[in-house]
Amino acid sequence: MHCILLSHVFIREGETEKLESVEFAIKHWGEHNPEAFIIITGHGQRPRNLDHYCNYIIWEDKIIEKEIHKGHPYLVSKGLEIAERKGFRNILKSRCDTIHAIKNVVDHAKSLLPSDKKMLVTQQTSLQKQELGDLFLYGPTSMMQKMFNIDKWYPTKSGLNSLANNFLDMCDEDNWRDACVNNLHLVDIYNLKWIDFRSNWQELKDKKHAMLSNNLDNEHKYYWGVKEKWHVWDETGNCTNKLPHIVTEEEWQR
Repeated sequence: MHCILLSHVFIREGETEKLESVEFAIKHWGEHNPEAFIIITGHGQRPRNLDHYCNYIIWEDKIIEKEIHKGHPYLVSKGLEIAERKGFRNILKSRCDTIHAIKNVVDHAKSLLPSDKKMLVTQQTSLQKQELGDLFLYGPTSMMQKMFNIDKWYPTKSGLNSLANNFLDMCDEDNWRDACVNNLHLVDIYNLKWIDFRSNWQELKDKKHAMLSNNLDNEHKYYWGVKEKWHVWDETGNCTNKLPHIVTEEEWQR
């Protein structure tokens, strides 16, 4: 059995559409990963279908303000503790307000990770800045626990910085670029089919059937970070626009 950890979501009172998008995302995660042990963490208003689709729930009723925009280290650490206690050597971590339009996404992630690399990452991991994407990761549970070490997390500008610092502390290399290239494998968001509901739910909420069938038209327009123009893809997977420090799969492997 595989393990999935869903995180990085808080829902305030009155955020009806956010609640609706998370409830749909959880349904998609459960239906497309029926063999996975799903751990979910979050805070604030509680989605209705957690017990039906998730195997272990860590949901705080009170919003933990210190977690927001800082990588959610407390809740992620709690989820990783459960995964370790349940004996899962590897884990896939993603946001619970997003979906991957892939059946059994853990198998997919596992197939993308070369045997000589330790962890699979995606954008916003950078080679120019000491930043490591904290939203999607796949790799050893024990390694991820050390990377989300909350005792070494604060103060921080964002989760990207703290995660990068903790990762570099674990590496033999003292150079950021070498540590990344030698230990991590970056795969483009396009190849993870990672659909983001934060900025897209208004357009997507009437297309639930297509999304549940993993058959959404122009899916690439709704991938994580596209609306912000952090990284934009065409229908064949070419990156047509991105922030200067963003690295793509092709650039990573040069």
